[in-house]
Amino acid sequence: MEIGLVDLFDGSPERNPDFMAQLGRTAEELGFTGIWLPEHIVFFDEYTSAYPYPEAPSATDPEKVERHNKTVDGTARVEAAADQGLIDVLQAAAEVCAATTRLRIGSSVLLLPLRNPRLFARDLMTAVELTDGRIDLGVGVGWSAEEFAACQTDFKTRGRRCGEGIAELTRLWDDPDGVYPRTPAPMPRVLVGGHSPAALRRAATVATGWYPWNLTPSQFAEHHRTYREHLDAAGKDREEQHVIAGLRFTGEMAALPAVVDRYRELGADGVNISLRMQVHDYADTMKSVSDALGLAA
Repeated sequence: MEIGLVDLFDGSPERNPDFMAQLGRTAEELGFTGIWLPEHIVFFDEYTSAYPYPEAPSATDPEKVERHNKTVDGTARVEAAADQGLIDVLQAAAEVCAATTRLRIGSSVLLLPLRNPRLFARDLMTAVELTDGRIDLGVGVGWSAEEFAACQTDFKTRGRRCGEGIAELTRLWDDPDGVYPRTPAPMPRVLVGGHSPAALRRAATVATGWYPWNLTPSQFAEHHRTYREHLDAAGKDREEQHVIAGLRFTGEMAALPAVVDRYRELGADGVNISLRMQVHDYADTMKSVSDALGLAA
């Protein structure tokens, strides 16, 4: 089973290119499949938009949830530092893959509706070339109306444009039409983030996988059943799809194997874990996870 880590590179002095390379090498040595990087273009001091994933499965009982994010007037808000930033996912992928040999880099998740499909196809083809194809593309529609406004992009039509963007990306990959001056390497896996009815349909019909976040095992099972029904209706083979369950984990490491095993039993091909690691303890934290899951055995 694939086990990935969700972490971020924010361009700070502590998380500089040397740190990025060392984090990648450590993850590879400890048996992790990949590092998955979140994306936002712009952060704000104040939001009116609600953060959609404030709760995560409890480490003591994964069928229950714990709320981690702050709330304002009962509405969940994103957790971000006062000077929060994130460097570009594809450029970070090239940096980390240059320091490793097999580690994959994924987006968790890239906001596809903010992009021009043709320009993004060229950028992704370039990144695939520079990383020897070690890129996984998690895509989503985004939740911050403020971010879409700052990027001068319509927020209300983002779902439709995400589906169209995946379809156009696939078309351009099959027929580059001058986007990139050579035959591209195989297209990365495209996993749609989220578990709304629209996200599940999008994952099954135009993408090659599904990437839900912070679902309890029971919730995962319910939505995975709907996802498979959409696959059947679209004539898709489940064996050709890829499902990764992502979650924020804050409990004792001894409890993690049971959570991972449960997702696997319910149909996940991989699990991505967000640990909110600090620069001073990331190696020890990653080793604890690796030891608990027997990744380097």
